[in-house]
Amino acid sequence: MMKSVKTILDQLASESGRNAKIAILEENKGNQLLAEVIRLALDPFTNFYIKKIPEYLPQNTPSSSLGDALDTFLPDLANRVVTGNLAIDALRDKLASLPEAEAEVLKLVIAKDLKCGVQASTANKVWKDLVPVYPCMLASGFEQRLVDKIEFPALVQLKLDGMRFNAIVKVEEGKVEFRSRNGKELVIPNESFAQQFFVMAEMMNLGDIVFDGELLILDQSGQPIDRQTGNGILSKSIKGTMSTDEAQRVHATLWDAIPLVPFMKGKFDTEYLIRFTDLKNFITIMSREEEYSKYISIVETQTALDYELAEAIFQEYLERGEEGIILKSRQNIWEDKRAKDQIKFKGELETDLLITGYEQGTGKYEGMLGAIICESSDGVIKVNVGSGFNDEQRKSLQGEDLVGKVVAVKYNARIKNKSGEESLFLPIFVEVREDKTVADSAKDIK
Repeated sequence: MMKSVKTILDQLASESGRNAKIAILEENKGNQLLAEVIRLALDPFTNFYIKKIPEYLPQNTPSSSLGDALDTFLPDLANRVVTGNLAIDALRDKLASLPEAEAEVLKLVIAKDLKCGVQASTANKVWKDLVPVYPCMLASGFEQRLVDKIEFPALVQLKLDGMRFNAIVKVEEGKVEFRSRNGKELVIPNESFAQQFFVMAEMMNLGDIVFDGELLILDQSGQPIDRQTGNGILSKSIKGTMSTDEAQRVHATLWDAIPLVPFMKGKFDTEYLIRFTDLKNFITIMSREEEYSKYISIVETQTALDYELAEAIFQEYLERGEEGIILKSRQNIWEDKRAKDQIKFKGELETDLLITGYEQGTGKYEGMLGAIICESSDGVIKVNVGSGFNDEQRKSLQGEDLVGKVVAVKYNARIKNKSGEESLFLPIFVEVREDKTVADSAKDIK
């Protein structure tokens, strides 16, 4: 007898290792309802535009099914056939008509979070190309062999400490949408902010376009606030809870612009120096308007004639209290991968790990969060992180809600014990990465 989707999701949630989750999915590979649930929940290009699940009263005798909800109800939400209060009322009625376990699954799909630690890459191991993966070009960590291959002169850009994002402008539709680095929709309730991107896209005259950059939260003097507070506010855009006052403080620092069609195909051959110069020129023109400069700027950039100058610029930024730099080849083309000709220089080691479990606090932390259990995406590096949390975080962060999320961790070194098991020395919690669903693999952790 085929297991219910809810039973399988619970089984997946009870396992921390990726291989164990893959084994469960393989065992249930023939369950097409499960596959569709996973696809709809993880597909970054499918949104249902409801951020809060309404209360409902279940019917004594269910009159609908999960399969029917996925096939005939969710498309109406995704395609905006029903919107606003009508959509909320329709969802309330649909949830009430389902068996309790199936209603729970539908709520997870609507929330785009199955709470079982299964990511797109895991699902695609079992069902090939089931879930589209949102395109994103990443920089490589520092390695001397990569630096040695950089052709100088090269560009040196300030490494920012906010939330990576894309502004996708669909000119013909008159639409601007914001997405995180993994494709999650960002709701920023400020029409003026979105309008600036639309105006710039029209000026650039390249059709539908994707702007790439970093979001920051500014203080009253126009300076970025600290990372943890700022990213806490920005995370609200993922949850759909950002206030209009908070949205007024959102600022975008940009470094790239890619036409939408090649972006979706994962490759754009125009060299970076051309892309960046064009973007910089249009931002410079538009920044003459105070409203525009309030919301959008170009990333701070210098040209290094050789490695020694790049290193000197890096040290200069560290002395300013900045996080580091990105060294970029001027010949770089845009590709949906980790680029070997864009290299991160950072003053501290930091990585993004998957939370697979947690420990309750003891002593003065009794009844609170004690530590989180983390590992790299491939399970090679495993570490318990108990430092870096303040008392408020230990009280508010619920361990069971953290499992399956990605967390940023600072550390001093990558180490091995006598058994050859790998870990991190002096790990410190930085923040939950609400904008990221895939952890770093061991090969990307220095």
